[in-house]
Amino acid sequence: MHRRRNRPETKYPEIAVFVLSKGSQMNDNIHKSDCYYYMLDKIEQMMRMNNVESDKFGISGYKEDVAAYLSFYLEVYLFKDLEINLLDDINEYDPDIMPNNYR
Repeated sequence: MHRRRNRPETKYPEIAVFVLSKGSQMNDNIHKSDCYYYMLDKIEQMMRMNNVESDKFGISGYKEDVAAYLSFYLEVYLFKDLEINLLDDINEYDPDIMPNNYR
């Protein structure tokens, strides 16, 4: 005897909206992290640039565009402390030369 599983019906809305309830993502680990404050600052900057004040914030668009937008800020955050040093003689490359802070 073969049983059929009750699968939920797949929905195909024009726009899929997901909303977080207030405080649902707040915990001690996330709330006080540098990454949290970095992202909060970016959201507040975006709102200031557009002369908007609100406790609620939404981002909408095609999923690929939203993913690209969020990943941009994640990459900027991950590499924000990267230090690049210019060598005095840029015509010759010596793989044994390391910046002072890596020795």
